[in-house]
Amino acid sequence: MIENAHRQVITPMSNPLLRPDQGRAKAVLGAAEGLWWHLSGILDSRRAAQDDIARHAQDLLHKSAMAELGKLDIDTLNAAKQGIRVSALRKAGVQHLGQLYGLSLGRITHIDGIGEQTALKIKATVDAAYSAVRATCGVHIDIQAQTPQQNALLLGLFVLLRGDTLFAQAEYMLESGAAIPSALKEAARTVKGLKWMFSGRGSKTAAVNAFEYLAAMVEGPFGQDARALIDAFGGLARPTKQAVYADFEQSAAAYYARLEQLKLIPALDAPASGLPQEIVALIEQYPLDLRHLRATLRGYQTFGAKYVLQQRMALLGDEMGLGKTVQALAVIADLKARGKTHFLVVCPAGVLVNWKREVDKHTDLTSVVIHGHDKEDELNIWRDEVDIGITNYETITRLAGQIDFPVSALVVDEAHFVKNPQAQRTAALLYVARQSELVLYMTGTPLENRVDEMCFLMGCLRPDVADRVRSMKALSATAQFRQEIAPVYLRRLRVDVLSELPDLIESADWLEPTNYDLMAYSAAVSAGNFMAMRRISWDIDLRQSAKAARLLELCEDALEDGRKVIVFSFFISTLNAVAQLLGARAIGPITGSVSNEARQRLIDDFTAAPPGAVLVAQVQAGGVGLNIQAASMVIFCEPQIKPSLESQAISRAYRMGQVRDVQVHRLLCENTVDEHMMTILDAKQTEFDIYAEESAAGAASLENAATSAWISEVIRQEQAKLRPEAQQV
Repeated sequence: MIENAHRQVITPMSNPLLRPDQGRAKAVLGAAEGLWWHLSGILDSRRAAQDDIARHAQDLLHKSAMAELGKLDIDTLNAAKQGIRVSALRKAGVQHLGQLYGLSLGRITHIDGIGEQTALKIKATVDAAYSAVRATCGVHIDIQAQTPQQNALLLGLFVLLRGDTLFAQAEYMLESGAAIPSALKEAARTVKGLKWMFSGRGSKTAAVNAFEYLAAMVEGPFGQDARALIDAFGGLARPTKQAVYADFEQSAAAYYARLEQLKLIPALDAPASGLPQEIVALIEQYPLDLRHLRATLRGYQTFGAKYVLQQRMALLGDEMGLGKTVQALAVIADLKARGKTHFLVVCPAGVLVNWKREVDKHTDLTSVVIHGHDKEDELNIWRDEVDIGITNYETITRLAGQIDFPVSALVVDEAHFVKNPQAQRTAALLYVARQSELVLYMTGTPLENRVDEMCFLMGCLRPDVADRVRSMKALSATAQFRQEIAPVYLRRLRVDVLSELPDLIESADWLEPTNYDLMAYSAAVSAGNFMAMRRISWDIDLRQSAKAARLLELCEDALEDGRKVIVFSFFISTLNAVAQLLGARAIGPITGSVSNEARQRLIDDFTAAPPGAVLVAQVQAGGVGLNIQAASMVIFCEPQIKPSLESQAISRAYRMGQVRDVQVHRLLCENTVDEHMMTILDAKQTEFDIYAEESAAGAASLENAATSAWISEVIRQEQAKLRPEAQQV
């Protein structure tokens, strides 16, 4: 922020009747006028950007609404049984409501068989339909459809988002130099001979004083900072279209957050997610202070942060990809603004580095990772010097006893890891929680009807609530149950709060195995080696592999389409084979043995890489706790036994901030174990979708489908159908 030293006071000169040097006077007045004009222009640019956004957003909203009308068959006109002759409209070539919107009554009555009264009904119905769909449409930015309206809209958003600090500085400097316009008028006498000649002593004194004030402003710190600000804004205000779209791809969440602030994205559902109104009222009244937060929050995220701050002991269960981390940082930022100190984040080891990055990116707070050989020293640094300590479950188990000072907030990420009351990590967390003013547990794993696990986690936070719901397992899908857990548990789904997410396109790529695939597969079947059977098409020379050939095709398609790819497999040997197959375009693999720092470097490299890059990751390691929305194609080398593994892996890319449709490909070989695995998963997919939100027992039954008995039966069936020629390896 510009220093207060920029404020200048006009002070009388010792010899006010001495006219300034004309060359210097003209230069000073010209420079002062130029600075004032440019500083004012910066704020004019903000207003122009806001106007452009509003105007072009309306164009895009109209386009979206017309597209929705185009999906409504004209039979919709008679939904209210108004007796409209739809057959006459069809005869005239009218197929959907979009063809009727905007037509005058005269145009409608020119259709054979449509009278004036019927035309009035048609127009009223179509106008009402347009208003209804328009109310639910939001601005969706398609990076592949770079229309003039969308380009202008994005440019306006780019200027607003990247210019926030510059606008604030310009406002302050205009306030600091508020006397410049009047000083320019007064000092004009010093450069106009006749006015100077015929001015009285008082006027000359005022003119010279005004000139000296302008000179001090132009030639002093004010002028230096103003010129630097003008130069900085000049670079911002004239970006290339490529730069704007690149920035949008990197920071789409911020762009959509600003659109939501401007009410250009509809709220699909209240962020309260069915909470009782009395709790909602208290939460909404909380005065959230975000001066230490750099991120722009979505409406549901603001509500989530207020919920935690109001309730003090909370379990945030938002679906993966909705930004639980930034909500936690908003909570910490608010507490910091209120003078609180010492905040602790406990998370899995694999996301320590990611948490550190998020703190640095989204806040102006200081942080330290407490982990490894220097953990005691880092603990002391957190206690004595920095705001946020970030540690993992293993380390907190060892260091909890040394945290003998008050903690303003304890944030426990992936809190479903803390479900064993006998575990040392649980005891350590409970010890720290007792010294914490606020405790936030976070998990994207659905807990509804997982009453035992949910009650344990809630019992760590609000034992009174946990005691009430333990006996309500049979009622867990009811509104009564949700009301009982409302004081401690908040969960929102993507479909409820994000209207702008692109499509998720899933496909099963069934392939005919090559002869080489079949020979290796037959050997695995004959040996009864289930894991080798699952690696079909990857344990051979990949030049003869059906799955490898398809993977290369998909990666080539991604390159041509400007996409990046994540390839997941359960097996490290498969990942190594894929990395070797792809050569220089492969990044990774990320496996469980890769250190946190190395894993974050690989993700950074992937984010910075050009289109066509491929991140290779073990599904158990790369599918948890990471944000990889740089990718818009996900490839699974084989079906996963646990549906939750695939769901979590897909959520790494399909999350808030994703700007492309996400394509998911599963590479599958016909007449192999892949069919058995997909059959059981497909047969239970509907149930899994329900269980993922409503029943732990159902989800567990699916995830444990590959029991010893099931595996034995699959092997028996595969051995029974081996062709004699296939058995000869």
